[in-house]
Amino acid sequence: MSKRFVVVACALAALLAGCKVDTTVTIKVNRNGSGVVTVTAVLDADAVKAAEARGGKLEDRIRVGDLTKAGWTAPTWARAADGSAQLTVSKPFTSPSEVAGIVGELSGKVGPLPGVSVTREQGLFSTTYSATGAIDLKQLHTGLTTDPGIVAALTNQHVDINAVDQSLLAEIRDSLGVQVRVELPNGTTTVTGVKGATTVIHASTSVLDTKRVVLLAVALVLVVAAVLVLVWPGRRPRRSRRPSPPEHPAVV
Repeated sequence: MSKRFVVVACALAALLAGCKVDTTVTIKVNRNGSGVVTVTAVLDADAVKAAEARGGKLEDRIRVGDLTKAGWTAPTWARAADGSAQLTVSKPFTSPSEVAGIVGELSGKVGPLPGVSVTREQGLFSTTYSATGAIDLKQLHTGLTTDPGIVAALTNQHVDINAVDQSLLAEIRDSLGVQVRVELPNGTTTVTGVKGATTVIHASTSVLDTKRVVLLAVALVLVVAAVLVLVWPGRRPRRSRRPSPPEHPAVV
């Protein structure tokens, strides 16, 4: 799956030299730990024109239909009046532990989102949600030289794979913008990658479990009431007094 994204990224870089591609990865986490990862890629008008040069169509030049086989929503291109175009795909998850694998499908081993993960820790009175990772635009790789299929195909065409790799890498560094938006219960954090640098992703929120707090408060009130009933002086049983013995007249 990650290879498909690498190939798509390389295709974008090759077609969109000197243009701009902004990508936003949104990780939305619900209170029960489920959620969805959404990826939105926006190509500016110049990028769309470059992709459709010589009569081609954006939808044909950059094909991502295979993503549906891996559980992603069917990708569609949405065009704006200014000539730009936007591609959005998403994949749901039922547990925070699945997020690392889903983001890994996007980034692969050499992509710009290493080590992104989400955790959910439930305490006595609250639940803590956390997201960690990084946006790495410093150590970018195309992934071409690590894909045996692509290497074989280019080698058979007598193409210098290393020259192509360096050329694509330069275009990716110039054209690619990455932003990660983490939507946790009770808080949203947005991190924007810095060109040529590594930016840390860290987001954390805590949600008070009011139902547990109320139940505990009620339980404490009942316990206190029970103790008061047992020790309250007015509730103690009164001891019955024995009758005084009759007085006898003194004997003279």
